[in-house]
Amino acid sequence: MASFYVNVFFAFVQPCDYILAPLGGSLHCASHSAVRTPKSIFKLGRHMSEGNTSLTALREEINGIDDAIHELLMRRAAIAARVRDSKQGNAPWRPAREAQILRRLIDRHEGPFPRTTIVQIWREIVSAMVRLQGEFAVAVYATKNNRVCRDMARDHFGAETPLALYSSARAVLTAVQDGSAAVGVLPVPEESEEAPWWPILAGMSGSGTAICARLPFAPAAPGNGDAALCVATIPPDESGEDRSLFVLRTDPEVSRARLNAAISAAGIKPLRLIGRGTPPDDTSVFLAELEGFTGPGDPRLASLTDPQTGIVEAAIFLGVYATPFDAGDIADTGLA
Repeated sequence: MASFYVNVFFAFVQPCDYILAPLGGSLHCASHSAVRTPKSIFKLGRHMSEGNTSLTALREEINGIDDAIHELLMRRAAIAARVRDSKQGNAPWRPAREAQILRRLIDRHEGPFPRTTIVQIWREIVSAMVRLQGEFAVAVYATKNNRVCRDMARDHFGAETPLALYSSARAVLTAVQDGSAAVGVLPVPEESEEAPWWPILAGMSGSGTAICARLPFAPAAPGNGDAALCVATIPPDESGEDRSLFVLRTDPEVSRARLNAAISAAGIKPLRLIGRGTPPDDTSVFLAELEGFTGPGDPRLASLTDPQTGIVEAAIFLGVYATPFDAGDIADTGLA
């Protein structure tokens, strides 16, 4: 998958409508005081409304808009520094919060500017702001013949974020666990894997390392099914539209159909079950992907693991991620 970067940035930090005033004026927010802006700002659409469509005038208007965007971007960076101080050592990257920002922007977006580019722009902005809050490095699974995770990590975390490449999934997980990296990027588990990484993560239960995001958050191209999962030592966070992952240990006689039915009966919708066969301890192990936010202490799991009536011997929480956009979410439908 080819990597590409966007060098245009937007950062509107006030939750209101901005008005670009005439030449020499200020940028005003409907519910906030004026903020300093360059003198070259023109009222949006002024030249078009007055019938003046000369190239020079339009370029001058664009320059004023660019200056306003830059001014707001610098203000956003200043706020990021204040956020850093208020977090007091907590993880700078919050993928659930990031998902909420992108969903809100796409929901309010209108006009011909591509939605996929909106996502790319704000991903660069968020990554830059995260780096301003402290050291931030990413450990990536990448072999000589498989650079999907590397490309996904670069596209998502931005051009300036340091990436460390590892040839084994265990090394990626170890780098996250020991603090060498803030985030690890690993391939999405598949049924046919000979040595899956998710049982290793299950063995780290209690360390705080968990799945926290899925890449890409917006599909890069139609028909491209490449994907990766992020792991980090951050608490599970609810975004509003999520998917949760557990490792479920059962008796070998429990079929997938029966396990799916039991999960559904508990009030949770199963989306995918990946089996690993029968380990030496004579139990079957499944990776279960569930719809919605299901934390490690969710009471609905009690019916599955009940010693008398349940069919699951153990349910190990692996993490939760915000559901990414699909192609329809970011499809451009023309001028609004």
